[in-house]
Amino acid sequence: MNNDKKTTFQDYIRWLIAQYQVLQQQTQQNAFRIVEHETSRDGQLRLVVQVIGKSVTFKATPHELAADDQLLERFSRQDVRTITYYACNELKKPKARIIFQEFREKINKMIFRIHKRDSVNAIEKTAAEISLDKTLLNEMGPEDAHLVGYTTASEQLLSEKEQLQQFNKDQN
Repeated sequence: MNNDKKTTFQDYIRWLIAQYQVLQQQTQQNAFRIVEHETSRDGQLRLVVQVIGKSVTFKATPHELAADDQLLERFSRQDVRTITYYACNELKKPKARIIFQEFREKINKMIFRIHKRDSVNAIEKTAAEISLDKTLLNEMGPEDAHLVGYTTASEQLLSEKEQLQQFNKDQN
């Protein structure tokens, strides 16, 4: 009976050592961890990554991390899942969005200032110009695209009304 207890205890110790070695390997493989996420002024999501065992951090977008296979292998499975989740969510976001709109009396039209994710500078266009630019329109979210369509239709209706009034005035 004593011999059985020794064998069981030895088996347990061997199992414990094996588990410790697996844990050590995983710790060595996982050189990085995500400690925080933040959104920059331009709406870009950045993950704050810490080097494990050091107080060194760096910031990167989920796409930058997901695109680098060697770097990605150095994260835990949970962090890889987090990176993938954020990268997929970023793909769903519109590439362009309206950040400002104003009516300009001089041209009697609404002007939209649009920010594209891949650009530092904003562009300004009228609703009609945006409506003609199918690529830009497709890069916008549904709410912004609806606003552009509604504004284009309203401006077109006002223009036709003014033309009809002018035509009637010229007929008299």
